[in-house]
Amino acid sequence: MALDTAVRLVTFDTYGTLIDWDSALRAQLATLFAVNGVELDVGEFHHRWYHRHALPAVSGPFQRYRDLLASTAAAALAEDGIVLPQADLATLGDAMAEADPFPDTVPVLAELRRHLPLATISNSQQDIIEVSARKLGDPFTHVITGEVVGAYKPHPALFELVLERAGVRPHEVVHVAQSQFVDLPRSVPMGIPTVWINRQAQTRHPDTPEPAAELPDLRGLPALLGFAR
Repeated sequence: MALDTAVRLVTFDTYGTLIDWDSALRAQLATLFAVNGVELDVGEFHHRWYHRHALPAVSGPFQRYRDLLASTAAAALAEDGIVLPQADLATLGDAMAEADPFPDTVPVLAELRRHLPLATISNSQQDIIEVSARKLGDPFTHVITGEVVGAYKPHPALFELVLERAGVRPHEVVHVAQSQFVDLPRSVPMGIPTVWINRQAQTRHPDTPEPAAELPDLRGLPALLGFAR
């Protein structure tokens, strides 16, 4: 089955969709905890940090993403009475930049770029996404980060800018993303056909708009877009 849309551009969320940043951040947290003698469960802390601190922060006053990671991690640690050196917290941005792609990512991007331009719309910053893009094979014609517009998804500015730069209308784009918290709530209401890459087998929240399609990973995306060999 293919989406019933005339696609001129495919846009991607990067972290969580193309890049396994959760594993990279958990590994870095484990290292920092070990070095500093912190006895917290890494998985539990990572979940609490992201959902109670980092995710809400993207809708707050703008700060560069490296600073957002460090400040929200510090706030989450403070709940347990723990203070880590600022230099240690600053390494979380490096871990994000150096995170590896999911195994299915690079082959699918290479296949799709044979057919049409690709873009990324990322809640990150330029020096982070530049490292990640190289790991992905530099597949993007357009790279839009929160740092460029001074806001993060679900703010519409990131999507509006990529539409402007690519010279396309919302219905001519397919957006591919993992987050039902920052991507689907913006792309779907804008009229952009959206493919939810549900890598974590999440249940869609009642308030999250319904995507045009849902896949467990990227492997079925070329066929869904009508580019199956």
